[in-house]
Amino acid sequence: MNSLYKSKFVHIYKKLTIFLVSCMISLNLFSKIELIDRVIAVVDSGVIMESQLNSRVEEILMRLKNDKTDLPPLNLLEEQVLDRLIIEEIQLQIADRAGIKISDSELNQTLSRVAGQNNLSLEEFRIKLETDGTSYRSFRDTIRKELILQRVQRGKVGAKIDISEQEIENFINSEEGKTQLAEQYNVQHILLSVKSGLKEEEVSVIQDNASSLIERLKEGESFEKLAASYSSGQNSLEGGFLGWRTSAELPSLFAEVVSKLKVGEIAEPVRSGAGFHILKLTDKRGNTVKFLDQTLARHILVQPSEIRTEKQAELLINDIFKRLQEGEDFKQLARQFSEDPGSKMDGGDLGWNNPGDYDPAFEKTLNATKIGEMSEPIQSSFGWHIIEVLDRRNEDVSQEEQKNRAFQIIFDRKFEQELQSTLIELRAEAYVDIKLNS
Repeated sequence: MNSLYKSKFVHIYKKLTIFLVSCMISLNLFSKIELIDRVIAVVDSGVIMESQLNSRVEEILMRLKNDKTDLPPLNLLEEQVLDRLIIEEIQLQIADRAGIKISDSELNQTLSRVAGQNNLSLEEFRIKLETDGTSYRSFRDTIRKELILQRVQRGKVGAKIDISEQEIENFINSEEGKTQLAEQYNVQHILLSVKSGLKEEEVSVIQDNASSLIERLKEGESFEKLAASYSSGQNSLEGGFLGWRTSAELPSLFAEVVSKLKVGEIAEPVRSGAGFHILKLTDKRGNTVKFLDQTLARHILVQPSEIRTEKQAELLINDIFKRLQEGEDFKQLARQFSEDPGSKMDGGDLGWNNPGDYDPAFEKTLNATKIGEMSEPIQSSFGWHIIEVLDRRNEDVSQEEQKNRAFQIIFDRKFEQELQSTLIELRAEAYVDIKLNS
């Protein structure tokens, strides 16, 4: 198997994170709207209600106003939003026919990640939503739907994308590839601003405050919380994260300091015209030597589909597990039953994987399984798995990581292109009767 396929097997949730932020901003607006409903579109076996359209339009209008963006004509916006709702309804019906469901466990894992990105526990996150006027149940339902849509898109589009080793090598050696794959730093930043005209002793107090914050950070206090409380930087409410940047993309003063830090290290206060900066290198990637604990594993994947319900998928994986326990060959059963196209013909072989490569539920079970042992059937966002761990090692993954990053960049581009074509095809094949102006 091409070990790079695992980047396709693992769905990246970047878009979902952006979607979640917009939901947090806007759901409290709709919760206060009461509408007299009517059907405005029939889509195959389903319908779209006027309240759905109005809510989505209000969400977009509010977002545009917050971004100080010129508002489009309302009739054009309604047409675009309705078309988006139609495409969503088509995908949800595909999911329903395929028996695709999001378990409460998977949903809670996603919500916990979102809460963590906001420096909150899941319970604190729920309380914040309710305080802001957003129904936690409505928010959960919205996220569950988005996860279902992502799974449908992954199934319809992911299998169509093929990336060769030569394509990856060509990208790595291109000027664009060299730029995108250059060493990058993930930096957190706190700015204690110094206003012009302050006396020397007043500046010294601010410098002492910066040193005090560094001591608190070294003693284990959360960088995110201190950034939110004290930083004047633009990213203070995002935990002070500046995002992945190359040296050229960082301010020259920062780049000089960060390049000398070890991962996890915090620099002494750095003075600029704006004030005192506290910098922490949380991670780096690119042209660096990097060792990771890797696991060699193989798996059998069974997925629900339009002809197999979730329950039938579970029954099938349990039957396969029983046959394995009775001594049947893992490779043969993987070739016969597994629905992971990247590993099926290799007997389920996933190759060596790094921490963070896989779906959280899959990886949790992978890490808990000893060498030479096989897991019981488990469910991930991809379906039902049986996992066997073959070996573990500590390996220099610098070159592999570069290839995986190149693969992901190419895959993301192709996915976007193929997704748009696929959605257009689904829309053209569906029965749609629009009643908006009737």
